[in-house]
Amino acid sequence: MVAIGILRWFFDYQREEIKTLLLSREIHISTGEISNLSEEFLLRFYALHKRHIPQIKALFEKKGGIRLHLDGTGEAGNEIVFMAKEGETGITMDAQIIPTENKKYVKAFLQTLKSQYDTPIVVVRDMSKQIRDAVTEVYSGVQQQICHYHFVNNFGKLIFKEKYAAFRKRIVKMQILSQLKKMKEKIATMACLASENVIVVAERKWITLAIEHLLISRERSSNYPFVLPYLEIMNRILEIKNMNRRILGWNKSHNFDICEITEFSKKLEAITSNTDVNTQYTNIKEMWTWFEKVRITLRVGRHLSQNGSDTAPTNAQKMKVDMDTLLTEIDNEGEASGGELLLAARQITKNCRQHTNELFVEVKDNFGNVVEIMRDNNIEERSHRWSRMHIRRRTGGTRTTNEMAQYGALTAIFSNIENETYIKEIFSNVKDFIREIQDITPQEIQRSRKLIRPYTCKEIIHSDTKRLNILKEFIDLLEDGYSVENWLSKLNISNPIMTP
Repeated sequence: MVAIGILRWFFDYQREEIKTLLLSREIHISTGEISNLSEEFLLRFYALHKRHIPQIKALFEKKGGIRLHLDGTGEAGNEIVFMAKEGETGITMDAQIIPTENKKYVKAFLQTLKSQYDTPIVVVRDMSKQIRDAVTEVYSGVQQQICHYHFVNNFGKLIFKEKYAAFRKRIVKMQILSQLKKMKEKIATMACLASENVIVVAERKWITLAIEHLLISRERSSNYPFVLPYLEIMNRILEIKNMNRRILGWNKSHNFDICEITEFSKKLEAITSNTDVNTQYTNIKEMWTWFEKVRITLRVGRHLSQNGSDTAPTNAQKMKVDMDTLLTEIDNEGEASGGELLLAARQITKNCRQHTNELFVEVKDNFGNVVEIMRDNNIEERSHRWSRMHIRRRTGGTRTTNEMAQYGALTAIFSNIENETYIKEIFSNVKDFIREIQDITPQEIQRSRKLIRPYTCKEIIHSDTKRLNILKEFIDLLEDGYSVENWLSKLNISNPIMTP
């Protein structure tokens, strides 16, 4: 069981690969049994983790208290893997699969967590009001630090919501970008005649590449609001327009008249000479500059899990001073610009100042010392990505969402196996891992099993048509006196309990 569990969850072997490996050692186990054993390994590992809570608590006490990071992740419409991690050590304390981040589910999770661990010295969370209220009720009086990434993400969506949408709509309405796309396709289908001048062929290819450079921003995932595709498109249009002008000049001086270059120039001119587009572009570009300065001051990367986010603990007071200086600068620039930019500047500075107390929490440990903490949930995101990465390797990416929903909480705890502090400080006293795993009681396993989709309500048959036919088929079999075992097998129900 331990061998299969390690191969399955750590080395990401597929069931068939494990079966083949075991057969080479003359061990005959079915893929179904491999599934059962690998699941039991996760359950026993979680129970072993729970057994070591006293040692984990002692480690946290030695570090001056728990820096509790809370976060949940899940695909839209699916359950959420909600985790609690300790920020200083990176240890995943506990995890659970819940339907939503509704206060009642988060509160129940936190109450269980509180009964097992001490009260934290700080809680780092996202902007969710439900999580905030649950933390307030369970950990009354404990300071709450807003995750800087989530703050910047929400803040960007707030300030760009109307203005960027209007800017995007105005550009799309002009239909220049769609015309450029068609132009690229047209050039691509043109036959390159051997007699054609190489300059003509090269300039057509240059236009194709230039259009690709312009449009690629809207064809890739934008990670809004950390990337504004149509702002980037306008930046690139201005850059390409200058290049195209130089080609036109060269053509003129060498008596070349290539219609595609001229047509391309006219389309670029049409979009850059539009008064409304220029005004909107100027304003959004300035707002984007302010947004970027706030992001950098808070040391936030464009992706929560990427290296751009500062993973080191930060000094709250220094960061607060830097932010105050920046907001004063934005105020002054807004006043100097006036109009819409003044309103935008006021919106930015007001929003940041409203959350100052939650952004720059001064944290003291249980010994009374001021301590620096990580002010984002980067460690949570890395753990989620660890689980998803291993699932994709193991399943080929076809069942990532389903398996994450089923085993995400258990694999979150298992991810501690890659935490050096966890292994050295917690598992160092495990003399015989096999024996420890073997000694887990059936009751402990049953309690661990609650982590596997505890709130699931999955349909037995997804298709309405198939479901109705199967319902009718059962009645026919029942009335005609036939066996219903084959009918049960269609529902993937094995070994049913037969009652008279």
